Amino acid sequence: MSWQTIQGTVNSQDGGVSPAPPRIDAPAAQQPAGRRGPFSGLSGSRQQQLAGWLFLAPAILYVLFAFATPIVYNVVLSFEHDSLSTIGSISAPWAGLSNYTAMFNDPIAKSAIVHTLIFTVGSLVGQFIIGLSLALLFSTRFPGRTVARSLVIVPWLVPLIVTGVMFRFMFQQEGGAINQVLVGTGLVHNPVDWLGTTNYALLTVTIANIWLGVPFFTLLLYSALQEVPAEVKEAAMIDGASAWQRLRLVTIPIILPVIEITVLLGFVFTVKVFDLVIGMTGGGPANATQLISTWSYALGFQQFNFGEAAALNNVLLVAALVCSPLYLFLSRDQLRRSSGAAR
Repeated sequence: MSWQTIQGTVNSQDGGVSPAPPRIDAPAAQQPAGRRGPFSGLSGSRQQQLAGWLFLAPAILYVLFAFATPIVYNVVLSFEHDSLSTIGSISAPWAGLSNYTAMFNDPIAKSAIVHTLIFTVGSLVGQFIIGLSLALLFSTRFPGRTVARSLVIVPWLVPLIVTGVMFRFMFQQEGGAINQVLVGTGLVHNPVDWLGTTNYALLTVTIANIWLGVPFFTLLLYSALQEVPAEVKEAAMIDGASAWQRLRLVTIPIILPVIEITVLLGFVFTVKVFDLVIGMTGGGPANATQLISTWSYALGFQQFNFGEAAALNNVLLVAALVCSPLYLFLSRDQLRRSSGAAR
């Protein structure tokens, strides 16, 4: 007899009032033993670890494809004699260390390494001094501080190649803004050939790169200065410390971890500069502004000496391999200090 028939009979006997239908709980779904998941035999912690690695897998694959593969290819390329006919294949003859020998015997390559060192150190010193000075200035209250702090970011908004062309016009001998100011104020009697002489070209490029990197130093150091406790500075003032003593003995030690990381990142950004030099001098005059990045580009894409260009690029790779663990160490050290674990 169907449920509808039973319900109609009960309704007719009880005057149309039907009791609630009996509740029938369905049995809990049970997975057959033969259809268990592939990771069901693992413990809960192991399953969580496996799930974490599965979530990280796309990022790991991206890093391997976008970063590790070009690096490995560049290293392999530095040990081969490649030409236009073999650059896209794996049939290039083995060169051993001949590309590295040729690189260190190349006077232009050696001068490019020296120029890169001078350019990097000069840029970092200028960026740190100006950036710290601006950060200290913005830490004080004065009219228009917010607008001035916003204008500091402007160099970041300009592409590197545009910055190079802009500074090339500013420093050109005839009609350049710098020479007009110097001649107009009587500091020089004749326009200076900033970009056409070997004595001033590298200095000019360094000045342009300092202007480009000042916002990075200013913003990071300004953020660090905001974390200096006010009571510490007040205590130093009560003890009679001068402004220079407060900066040297109180402020600098407190923000030293941030300074270390900022300088390290600035080094990484500066040592590989390419667009700025290409836009200003193209590596000239007489290779006076050739850096590792620009000379390796000339070797690879103008002279088609891919093996030596890859060997020269590996100099930057070594610098990156040195900076990466150092950056991780400093970052963890700063995190321990900020969390109080160092005490």
